[in-house]
Amino acid sequence: MSKRPNKHLAFTLPPNKRSSHSPSPAPVRQLRPRAAESTATVEAASQRERQRPQRQQRKAATTTRSLPSKVGNIARHPTLSSSSAHPIDTNPHGLIESDLLPQSEGNNTSVEIMDNRRSYNNCSINEFSNVSFNGSQMFNNGSRHMQNRYLSIPSANGAAFNSRLWEHESLCLRDTRVDLLEQIKMWSKDSHGPYIFWLNGIAGTGKSTIARTVANTWYKENQLGASFFFSKGRGDLGHAGKLFTSIASQLANALPALKPFICKCIEENPDIFHRALGEQWKYLIFRPLSSLTEELPEARVLILVIDALDECENYNDTSVILRLLAEAKSLNGVRLKVFITSRPEMTIRLGFRDMPRTAHHDFVLHDISQSIIRQDISTLFRYELEYIRRKHDIADGWPGEDTIELLSHRAQGLFIYAATACRFIGDWLWHPVDRLPLILKDDYIGQSHILALDAMYIGIMMHSMNFGYQNSHDEVRLRSEFRRIVGSIVILFDILPVTMLARLIDIPESTVRGRLRPLYSVLDVPETGKDQSPVRLLHPSFRDFLLDKERCTHHRIWIDEEKAHGDLFMRCLNIMSKHLHRDMCNLRLPGAPISEVENEVIVKYLPLDIQYACRYWVSHLKRSKMKLCDNDQVHSFLQENFLYWLEALSLIGKISDGVLMVRSLESILNPKSEANHDLRMMVYDAKRFVLNNISIIEIAPLQIYCSAILFSPKRSIIKSIFWDQIPCWIKNVPEVQENWSPSLQTLEGDFRAVNAVSFSPDGQLIAIASDKKTVFLRDSMTGMSQNTLEGHSSYVNAVAFLPDGRFLASASDDKTIRLWDPSTGASHCTLEGHSSFVWAVAFSPDGRLLASGSHDCSVRLWDPSTGASHRALVGHSSGVRAVAFSQVGELLASASDDTTIRLWDPSTGTSRCTLNGHSSSVSAVAFSPVGQLLASGSNDWTVRLWDSLTGASLYTIEGIGSCSTVAFSPDGQFLATTLVESQVTLCAPLTGASLCTLEGHSGAVSALAFSSDSQHVVSASHDGTVRIWDPSIGGSRCTFKGHYSDVWAVAFSPDGQLLASASDDTTIRLWDPSTGASHRALEGHTSSVNNVAFSPDGQLLASASDDKTIRLWDPSTGASHRALDGHASSVDNVAFSPDGELLASASADTTIRLWDPSTGASHRALEGHTSSVNNVAFSPDGQLLASASDDKTIRLWDPSTGASHRALEGHTSAVNDVAFSPDGQLLASASADTTIRLWDPSTGSSRCTLKGHYSDVWVVAFSPDGQLLASGSLDCTVRLWDIDTENTILLLNTVRSVRQLAFSSNGPYLETNQGILELNTLTHFQSRSQFTSASCALYAAQQWVAWGNQNILWLPADYRPQCVSVRHNVIVIGHSSGGVTFIELDLDTLPLASVP
Repeated sequence: MSKRPNKHLAFTLPPNKRSSHSPSPAPVRQLRPRAAESTATVEAASQRERQRPQRQQRKAATTTRSLPSKVGNIARHPTLSSSSAHPIDTNPHGLIESDLLPQSEGNNTSVEIMDNRRSYNNCSINEFSNVSFNGSQMFNNGSRHMQNRYLSIPSANGAAFNSRLWEHESLCLRDTRVDLLEQIKMWSKDSHGPYIFWLNGIAGTGKSTIARTVANTWYKENQLGASFFFSKGRGDLGHAGKLFTSIASQLANALPALKPFICKCIEENPDIFHRALGEQWKYLIFRPLSSLTEELPEARVLILVIDALDECENYNDTSVILRLLAEAKSLNGVRLKVFITSRPEMTIRLGFRDMPRTAHHDFVLHDISQSIIRQDISTLFRYELEYIRRKHDIADGWPGEDTIELLSHRAQGLFIYAATACRFIGDWLWHPVDRLPLILKDDYIGQSHILALDAMYIGIMMHSMNFGYQNSHDEVRLRSEFRRIVGSIVILFDILPVTMLARLIDIPESTVRGRLRPLYSVLDVPETGKDQSPVRLLHPSFRDFLLDKERCTHHRIWIDEEKAHGDLFMRCLNIMSKHLHRDMCNLRLPGAPISEVENEVIVKYLPLDIQYACRYWVSHLKRSKMKLCDNDQVHSFLQENFLYWLEALSLIGKISDGVLMVRSLESILNPKSEANHDLRMMVYDAKRFVLNNISIIEIAPLQIYCSAILFSPKRSIIKSIFWDQIPCWIKNVPEVQENWSPSLQTLEGDFRAVNAVSFSPDGQLIAIASDKKTVFLRDSMTGMSQNTLEGHSSYVNAVAFLPDGRFLASASDDKTIRLWDPSTGASHCTLEGHSSFVWAVAFSPDGRLLASGSHDCSVRLWDPSTGASHRALVGHSSGVRAVAFSQVGELLASASDDTTIRLWDPSTGTSRCTLNGHSSSVSAVAFSPVGQLLASGSNDWTVRLWDSLTGASLYTIEGIGSCSTVAFSPDGQFLATTLVESQVTLCAPLTGASLCTLEGHSGAVSALAFSSDSQHVVSASHDGTVRIWDPSIGGSRCTFKGHYSDVWAVAFSPDGQLLASASDDTTIRLWDPSTGASHRALEGHTSSVNNVAFSPDGQLLASASDDKTIRLWDPSTGASHRALDGHASSVDNVAFSPDGELLASASADTTIRLWDPSTGASHRALEGHTSSVNNVAFSPDGQLLASASDDKTIRLWDPSTGASHRALEGHTSAVNDVAFSPDGQLLASASADTTIRLWDPSTGSSRCTLKGHYSDVWVVAFSPDGQLLASGSLDCTVRLWDIDTENTILLLNTVRSVRQLAFSSNGPYLETNQGILELNTLTHFQSRSQFTSASCALYAAQQWVAWGNQNILWLPADYRPQCVSVRHNVIVIGHSSGGVTFIELDLDTLPLASVP
């Protein structure tokens, strides 16, 4: 329903009007914008040019020498240092020089995108969606200054082969690995062979040494593009989160011409560092390299080196990485080759198996001839022992060739054996001559390589820790300390510096260092003073050995993994309980964004040991297999520290991990045990709390204590426990629902209208099809973005996953279907054949067919493996809206605008039958998973159930709106549909009985989908949101007392003691603003109430309605005095005369009517306009009445006689508002032609035209002294004009368009539909040639309640404003749901940032 703006405090937020005029505004000094509505968004209100069911449109108004760790035949250390004068990976953020970023005059401001979170240093961020940078605007589309600028990309510290972390790791010795290195060299030079080389081998066979060697060679030859050395348990090197950002950073340094293209992709996708791997590969690597093709004079070969892929913690990521790297083959200008090393793990083998055999060359290290390996290991021993001999001044000839040969035999082909033995022998605490016999004392020749390695580890540990040489008391203490220290190191999920490790396990640092010092041969222990260098395992085989009771046969050194995890879990709880508290980083401001917090500040208040505990305590708990019960340590921790823990996760950029941790915690608890009932209930409530608030906790952590608690249900356990955390500046709390609703999470983003949704078969992803020509992929567990699929050139109407999840199909208005790889985001192929919009897609159950429905009246069947079109099914006489396969695939149903459903045999393409019964377009069809039911939804407001075998209509479910979508749950328990456009109704499939209603969307629901386990249903809406529901909760959303539909207007009484609200539900409600209590509902209208207005003395309340009437009410009693009939169409606005003796009403019937409010008598109808009358205004003396109309004119009337004085012409589009100056000497008019005109009401002459807005001007108002004029526009600005000079003296950007404003009588304020705008008190006294500053006082817009330019309280999706009114410190928000929220604030205690 279209609602007109109104200048009075009974205001609405109508849909936007289009304007063809968009002149550039005059250059003025602007205040910092607050995520203003873009012109593109404003203009997007135009109707889509296609045949689609009418749908409700609503505007969605970051020098001790050591031997190697994972080493083989290595010894030459100087090689790295000499060739790394300009290392690729010199800092954890991968600094790139960029010529793309603009240089401000006199300002050296740089932009840094910080690691692990959205963080823009030296910039101003407002509303979190519009970023303004100090100096010139970053990434301006106009002219740019190309100067030396820097862009920082999050990079894993130590990723590159020549980074500081690997400084002491050696390369292959000369004359070792000769044949293999030559083979790799030949591969790198072959321009036509495989583009991937996979070097695989078991642990300890020297893979990393070879990787470092070839990387160093290619680096010297300028062929190395980038390298990434995975290392499990070593921070960002243990996962793939920064793999592609690190590679992009290094590629930009290796190929400087690539930098602008990477920068451009970051400009277009500023959150790319937080997106899924496929997104990062596409935007940071693949697209920039593709764009570079034209810049290169000749083809260039670059090689990527990825070492130890098997040490990537998430096996699913390894599969994704291999699929993405396989796309390198399609690059032209730059030939990208990839060298990969790994153990032969199953997931990696399967990943290579999915590639074409010609795409990769495989080499198995442990299949090399043992004689060659033994010779290489002998060379290693010879070189290292000679170095040790010289260092310790041992006589020539030591240790002798026989000893070297014996050691080489003992190594059993494992280079890690040789490296560890040399480190043990060369330990500076001991003499090598004494250490060598300890390695040689047992004979393991002939045994397996694993047994030989294990025996050496046992010998080293027994000797290094002096086990067996202590008295019983000392040995017990030593064993305990060993297990706590070394046991923690081998099970850590991330590496820690010694200082932080000591704090975490609560052992003095000196003791930790003392116990680790003898373990030099198996651990890399940093020297004292290098506090930030982590202690780490030199090879993962040592971890495998200690945790395997079958291998580690000595009871003194075996680590009980479950017990070690349990101990570390308790230490995590203890350290968090001790250190976590509210506002740990002293943010102070309730809306302070994380992006403004420096990483140094976070590390200062949340050191690495505390960060570790926050991230991994649940993982340790799960591995410990401890049983949980009520009132145990976990229960107590959550009761005392849950919110503080969430705040910490938010600060370190890991709040999405928090969602997964709470879910993991919930999975640990036995649902049938009474022993953990209370804990289980609390964890469930915690899960709902996090899911409901994750979007704001991720951005502004202190909103945990404000919005998150405030808007949680009354019976929320978290809310009741942490009630005292609500800040004191919130004086009264809004009315909220009793319990958690079935809506688990609301997914928001830049979706525009959402047309379709689909769960992946494994339930991990949700695909979202939108009007942005894009498919968005979200994580169903956390709601976080996983990928964005771009390629369509028009709206995307439908999405469907292949049953095995390998492909995702999308249908578009661009007449094509695209097949995508959802794990990588790569476009597999494009299916062309339809001649018009494609509206539907569906896969057959066996995945061998893809069906599509189109506006061209046909259904097409495709082979998804090849993209070939099998056949076109012709029979419908109008567009095909939906297609669906039956459970076993023997039938295909199609729904059409021709009001029919057709059943087809997909194997032959023949039409089985036609189902007739609907009287309008059929927009949805679905088969039940069991039985033979077929459901169809239609624009005739019905859902029909059919017998798919006979074609008989079984029963009809009637709704009160277009039934645009239907879906059966996989278990057959539910039929979901939209009997009411903005609601989801769950019905019993066999009877059609309504089971429950899911409410929450503010726009029409366009699509529904169930998860494969039937546990969740996802809905898409034209309100731009996607909601995930739990259908098992059931029941309609329990709303507090209020309206049942959109609230269009709210108005305070003159004394501020009452508030009236007007709603689409045909009622007016009266509220007590001080308590938020609803006094009464005023019933009488039979259609939507558009506006309300109090009489000047507050004794009467007038309401205007679509039922063509005005009603007068006694606000003190709620009694209806009378109904004023006479208009022939909807009444949009009403206004009392200054003396209250007359009431004027403006109607869409082109007339104004004057009424006697005391009697209800109609004085007269004022006729003259030829189109809708939008607004009316009395002159201050009541002698004139001005009216504004869509006919582009203003008319002046004599209210006493009804005579038309004159028509004021000059505007070129609709006139939206009129206002008299206080002395009545001027009349201002606001028009959709983007201008304001000033008129002389006595003569009707136009005095001047005020230009500056670039979209529709909705409202105008004079200041009390008549010297200033304020105007509000659809361009999301308020302008203040000097009447004498006709110039703009103030420009204020707002979040949403201001459609109602008036100067306050209580001070220098503008009262608007956004709230109170505070004006500088010196406005009138400053030079007219200068612009003054202004700031908003208290208002609500989009997602925030704000004071000044500072966000203070986030509004969840269900509490967003449809209309707003503010009086003093009370803000009243009307919602599309029909609710009205009252929030009273103590502004004196509100913490605010100082204004410079």
